[in-house]
Amino acid sequence: MYSGVKGRGYGCRHCAGSAPLDPEICAGEMRAHGFEPLELYPGSDKRWLCRCPNGHQVHLRLTGVRTGKGCRMCATHGIDLAGPAKVYVITHRRWGAVKVGIGACTGYNSRLIQHERHGWQLHQARDYTTGAAAYDVEQAVLDRLREAGLSPFLAKDVMPNGWSETCSADRVTAAEVWAMVEEETRNVQEPYDPRVGGRPRAAVLFDADAAVAEMRACGYEPLEPYPGRTNATWPSRCMTCGHEGRPTFNAVRNAGQRCRVCRVKATQAKRAAANAPKAGEVMRAAGLEPLEPYPGSGTPWRCRCTTCGSETTPTYSNVNGGSSGCRFCAFNSVNDESASAEMRTAGFEPLEPYPGRTTDRWRCRCSCGTEVAMRLSSIRSGTVGCKKCPRAGGRTEPAKAAAEAHAAGFEPLEPYPGKTTDRWRCRCLCGADATLTLTSIRGGRTGCEKCSRNATRRTPPTMHTTAGTE
Repeated sequence: MYSGVKGRGYGCRHCAGSAPLDPEICAGEMRAHGFEPLELYPGSDKRWLCRCPNGHQVHLRLTGVRTGKGCRMCATHGIDLAGPAKVYVITHRRWGAVKVGIGACTGYNSRLIQHERHGWQLHQARDYTTGAAAYDVEQAVLDRLREAGLSPFLAKDVMPNGWSETCSADRVTAAEVWAMVEEETRNVQEPYDPRVGGRPRAAVLFDADAAVAEMRACGYEPLEPYPGRTNATWPSRCMTCGHEGRPTFNAVRNAGQRCRVCRVKATQAKRAAANAPKAGEVMRAAGLEPLEPYPGSGTPWRCRCTTCGSETTPTYSNVNGGSSGCRFCAFNSVNDESASAEMRTAGFEPLEPYPGRTTDRWRCRCSCGTEVAMRLSSIRSGTVGCKKCPRAGGRTEPAKAAAEAHAAGFEPLEPYPGKTTDRWRCRCLCGADATLTLTSIRGGRTGCEKCSRNATRRTPPTMHTTAGTE
C-alpha cells in the first residue's frame, strides 16, 4: 500500500520474512536442522510437532529452530526433561507463602534442597519418570492459579529463584495446591519415554594443545594440563601482570574474560586519566605543584609546596577535602635542623638525630643535667623542663620538703619519700603520729586527724585567737 510505503517505510514482505511461507520449503528447513515434521506446517511462530534425531516427539517453532533452539528433551542445561524429576509443594511460614515447582530428585543441585536452605518446608512431593511429565503437571497447576489471580505472590528481590510460582497462604492452602497436582497428574494424556543412559553434556574441546594455544593467545599461561571440560576452572597465570587465577576456558574463549587485576588497573588508569586535569587544578590552587603524574585520589602524590619550597606527599582526596596539603607549613613535620633548634630553645640538648615524627621519643639532656626522652610535641605544647628540673616545678628536694613540713607544724620521722603524693610519717605538734603527703601540706593541712577533730568541736575564730594570743 502506498500509505504504508510512504508513512511507515513498508516494503516487500518476502524480503522482510513476513510473507506466508511454502509448507514444503519449511518442512525441508526443519529436516535440514535434523527434525522430522509429524503434522502439517502451522505457521512460522506456532508450535510444530516434530521428531528430533534422538526420537523424541517435541513441539518446536520454526523461528526458534532458526535461532538455534532444539529439542528440550536433549538439552544439556536446565531441568532434565528426559530424566526423573519430582513435583513438590512447599510453604514458608514467615513469608506466608505457598509454592509449587519441579526439580531434580536427588543431588546437590536439587531445587528442593536449595529452597529448604532458605527456610521453605516441604508439604508434599511426587516423583515422575520424566521431567517432561512433571513440567506439564506444574504448568497446568500454575495456569489454574493464575486464572484465579493467585500467582505470583512474592517479589523477585525477596526470592530471586522461583518467585513467579508462589501464592499467598491466606488465599490458598498447601493442601489445596497439592489437590490440583493430584488432579492434573491423572489428566496427563501423553506419556513420555525416559531416556536410556546418562544425560548428554555440552560439547567440550578435547584437543588439549589447541586449548593451550588459545589460552596463550588470550594472554594466559596455563599452569596445569587442560582439565577436559570447557566450563572447568583452569589455573593460569596472566602474561601481563603475573597474577595467578582460575578462569574457565569458556569465559576466556567466548566472553573474552581478562585477568581481574588487569581489569582493575585498567579501570583505575581510565578513571585517573579522566580526573587528572581537575586534580592538578585543585593541587595548584592549594599551593602545591605536582612533580609526577596524577596517581589516584588515595595515593600519596609527590608535590612541591610553593610557599616553603619543601617537597611533600599529600593525597588528592585530603587536599580536595580541605587539608592544607603541606605538612611543613602545617607545622606537622620538620627536618633535623629546625627540630634541634626548637629543642635547644626549650633548654634541651639533643643526643641523637631527630627521629622523624613530633610524637617520637627523642633522647636529650635537660639544662639541669638530667638525661631524658622528650617529645617535640611536648615542647610545642609548653613543657619547659624535665621532671627533676626546678624550672619545671619538678621533684622537690628533701631539705625543701622537710622545711615545708616544719612550717606546717609537723616533725618528719623519716626521710622524704621522693614524691609529693607518697605517704610521709611525721609527728604533729600535739604529739600524735600522722601519715600524710606533701601535697596535703601544700593544700593547707596544719594538723593531724586528732587536731582536726578537736578543731571541729571548737569555734574556729576562738581557736585562732587563742593560738595567736599564746
